[in-house]
Amino acid sequence: MALARDAAIRGDFMTAARAYRNACAARPEDELACTRVPLFAEKATAQAIAEARPACEAGDLDRCLPPLLAAWDLIPHHPELSSLFEKASQLHTERCAQWSLDGPLNAAVTGLACLQARGRQLPVSSYQTHLAASASRVASRFVDLALTAQGQNHAGAATVLWSTAQCLAPGENLAPRVERSRQDFLGPSAIPVAIRLDGSMPPPVSSALSGVCAYLATGLPPWARCAGSEPMPGQPEPLQLQVDAVIQHPAKSRAEDVHTVRYVSGTEEVRNPDYTTAKENLALAESDLQSAREKRKEKDAACEKAQEKHEATCVTCPTPRSPCEEARDAASDEKTAESARDEARGTLNRTHATVTVDVYDDFTYSVWTHRWVSGFRFTLQASTPSSRPVQKVGEMRFEDREHVGFQPAGLVADPLVVPPPQAYADIFLQQLAPQVFEAVKRDSMARGAVRGAQCGALPADGSVSWVQCWAEASLWKNGQEPQPTELLQLLATSVDASAQPLCR
Repeated sequence: MALARDAAIRGDFMTAARAYRNACAARPEDELACTRVPLFAEKATAQAIAEARPACEAGDLDRCLPPLLAAWDLIPHHPELSSLFEKASQLHTERCAQWSLDGPLNAAVTGLACLQARGRQLPVSSYQTHLAASASRVASRFVDLALTAQGQNHAGAATVLWSTAQCLAPGENLAPRVERSRQDFLGPSAIPVAIRLDGSMPPPVSSALSGVCAYLATGLPPWARCAGSEPMPGQPEPLQLQVDAVIQHPAKSRAEDVHTVRYVSGTEEVRNPDYTTAKENLALAESDLQSAREKRKEKDAACEKAQEKHEATCVTCPTPRSPCEEARDAASDEKTAESARDEARGTLNRTHATVTVDVYDDFTYSVWTHRWVSGFRFTLQASTPSSRPVQKVGEMRFEDREHVGFQPAGLVADPLVVPPPQAYADIFLQQLAPQVFEAVKRDSMARGAVRGAQCGALPADGSVSWVQCWAEASLWKNGQEPQPTELLQLLATSVDASAQPLCR
């Protein structure tokens, strides 16, 4: 609120209107802020119109439109704002008309780019409708060219032209045509790759390496494929990759490690220490009981004797416990001792004199670690002009362990697994693959550069044959067909347009 008040005091009604609007949105119960929003919106709009009018009348749209847009944000469809936007729209449309939408394709694209340049600054529906209609008119030009390209079997050109039409008029649902043309383009345009492998290697490994390209096919880019036995019509010249390799017979070695596992080999009967403890506890309880009985007899005798005579008493002296009370206590102690004796006897009766325990033993066995090492080297030479051979040297290493099994210890046997020839072939191809893919990439880029030089300058009407040539060059050089914005920008740039066309 302070920001709004300060702006209002200094006459900045646009800032004040925005600040009051934000305060009202944050606290709709703020009556002061909310009632001032429409008031200052009107003041800000009047201020913006007064600021923009001289520039608008002078045709300076760069200074005319920003204040009007700021006011439009406060009061959309304000009559005076709409009138000024309509006049600005008409002026801008007339300026863009120097590039006719019905003229050469590069002029039509430039005219559309000119209209699009003010698309966000002219929010009135009349201009937006005119802009959408203009984009559809230019899109129809690309549709016509795409149909021509299809008729001439120029799938690359058709892909780019359908994509560009879809870019300008997305509501036409041209995506299926784009994808169909792309597939028709990628198939014949993909560079066939033929890999020939020669050299010295164990025959089983050589047999496992019989289909080098098929193994590497999934790693090839979309613009390359393994050469087939029958060439496709119109396909590029195959890329020949000659691989001269040496794979040595594996050198074998093994090492022994001695392991030990402890296991239960049987059982035996041993004296139960709990039984001995129970016997000792019973003997102690019987001894305590015997002592309690003797004490009880002694106290009973003292009680009987005390009852036969009468002794004088002292009134002020503390009263001692009588012999009969002590006799009753001794009887209670005897019963407690009997219970303890009975419990100790029960524990002894329930405890076995001996127990069964596991007998452990150790099983010692050898673990053999087998190793195989096979050295290799290869040279890769591509048929790409001026390409240099690529060399690589390395080793293929394998390791496996074996040991016997021993069921009593739960030890499962681990048998020896000797690496098969395919394992050597797989590792060799893993080393070869990056070099092959890099050679394909270099060749593709070289072809793209050569093909691009053959295309020449872009014709004003964007001829189908030129777009096809450009699509092939881009596919090989960049890894994909040209994008719609690239074609639109090329066309606009060819007439030195300052604005760049945009997809809708």
